[in-house]
Amino acid sequence: MQYNSVLSDLSLYSREFTLGHGNTACLLIHGFGCGPIQMRELAENLCRWGFTARGILLPGHCGNAGGTSSNSHHDWKEKVASEYHRLKLEYKEVVVIGFSLGALLALQLAIKYPIERLILMGTPLFIIREYLPIQSLIRVCKFLKRVKAWKRRCYMESEGYTGYLHQPVDTHFSIPALYGLTEIITAVDLRLRDVKSPALVIHSKKDLIAAPASAWHVMKHLGSNNKRLVWLERSHHLVMYDKEKDVVFKAIKEFVTL
Repeated sequence: MQYNSVLSDLSLYSREFTLGHGNTACLLIHGFGCGPIQMRELAENLCRWGFTARGILLPGHCGNAGGTSSNSHHDWKEKVASEYHRLKLEYKEVVVIGFSLGALLALQLAIKYPIERLILMGTPLFIIREYLPIQSLIRVCKFLKRVKAWKRRCYMESEGYTGYLHQPVDTHFSIPALYGLTEIITAVDLRLRDVKSPALVIHSKKDLIAAPASAWHVMKHLGSNNKRLVWLERSHHLVMYDKEKDVVFKAIKEFVTL
């Protein structure tokens, strides 16, 4: 595949995977509007470190708009829980790793179950700005059906796929699905203190989607006695593919292999 090519085949974005043969499994949860491919490069690194990596597809994603109904968040929650329970039956330990929406879903899971280790990247407890009332605006706009998508490309280089990724939506995100996202934010924020799992929080100071204040908020209110925050200085929201991805992978390796 050419260096400047764009991965436009939706089947590549939506393909779930299980890589590796380790005794500990890592459940990888992608962000809003994308698919398992977003976590693929990290998954391949986890395999080299001796883990099994399971990348899942959240319901409604990679169809066209990242979920279509106001009940999508219930489907996402059920998918994550069912995959977690399946892995628990097969593996000695399960590490849960989430990016953006996936980080919120990982927290939601950890509120209910004693996750062995929890990794949160770009957690959007505050969207864009700490005091910007995005959640209220989305609720007010529920009568609308969609909002224009922002397609920022990022380059991935892995054994499975190489090329530029973009958000695999047509042109718009679903407003009802975004409303479901705000419901998760509210539910998670109220019960952060119930999360007792060891946690690694990775966030960029230049994140224009998940406000950096989100990371401080998680660290302040998370109920875990074992939690670490890794700040990135030059990256944006897609930390796994930005200028400091080596820092991200190193921090994750150190956390999961302790």
